[in-house]
Amino acid sequence: MPSWLAALVLGAALAYEPTVATVERRVASMGTTLDLVVRMKYRAQALDASEAALAEVVRVESLLTTWKRGGELDRIDTAPPGQSVAVSRELVDLLANVFDWVPRTGGAFDPTVAPLMRAWDLRGKGRIPAAAELSAARAAVGVAKFRLDPSRATVTRLEAAAGIDEGAWGKGYGLDRAGAVLAKAGVRSALLDLGGQVLAIGSDSGEKPWRVPVADPRDRARTVAELGLADRSAATSGDSERFREVDGRRIGHILDPATGEPARDFGSVTVVASSGLVADVLSTALFVLGPEKGLALSESLRRQGVDNEVLFLVVGREGLEAAASPGLSSFVLSANTRAVRGLQPSTP
Repeated sequence: MPSWLAALVLGAALAYEPTVATVERRVASMGTTLDLVVRMKYRAQALDASEAALAEVVRVESLLTTWKRGGELDRIDTAPPGQSVAVSRELVDLLANVFDWVPRTGGAFDPTVAPLMRAWDLRGKGRIPAAAELSAARAAVGVAKFRLDPSRATVTRLEAAAGIDEGAWGKGYGLDRAGAVLAKAGVRSALLDLGGQVLAIGSDSGEKPWRVPVADPRDRARTVAELGLADRSAATSGDSERFREVDGRRIGHILDPATGEPARDFGSVTVVASSGLVADVLSTALFVLGPEKGLALSESLRRQGVDNEVLFLVVGREGLEAAASPGLSSFVLSANTRAVRGLQPSTP
């Protein structure tokens, strides 16, 4: 073949070479909706990677759910006190990691709040517990009510009223695992949104970060800011949607382990971290602590090497007031400065 013809054939082949294929999926998962966007060179690759990620989230849900019977975490919560439950090494290591966040957050995060959730009936219509019942529930909370044995891969519940709830950390772990599966499949650009918690893998098209909206805590359909994320997770905690009305009292779904009461609803908190689990845990802990103590904990954790930035949106008489960690501004792509005071987008 003449050289000029070979060059022509090669040029034609390159002209038809695909650039980027995008696959978008939406499925029900972990009690909410998972939206997934995967970008790869070929559509078939992106479809296979998305299927693997969705399968991983299903697996994690089966491992951690306490809404259905038979999962490993559910078996721990329903086993007779003192009986060791054989679990996967994955779960015992995960629980050890999650339990470690209790002292690191000063107890503002505690995965063993299941007794308090039962007392307030947060998985039902909600109710206000009597003082004695609430006191008993508080006494049943604490990681010391469980014994982990990594060498034997067993977990033992030590008191009949004790229980672990996955609500403040399970979705974050699910995102991390799905992200790991996508990375193994060669994905360099993806966005996962699991019920409002986001994991951004790489950047969006080109070098642009993924755009992630931050909602008004008073109206979740209204965006008041956009964050630009690449290889980060963002989790938001607030009580604007998941609350109960009982006898004229509004009961939020985020509980303060120290008091046993619903945490004060000041607005919302968004945490940006390098891992979904850390973002999930810290958004709960910082909501419990509130803006002043929450910002102090965020700063303390950064000094310890924990990558995190935080944005508090506080509802006031004159609208929303932002309180943020120093590095948060580098993630802010846009902000509705009329709706939120004290929040400015990063300068180019």
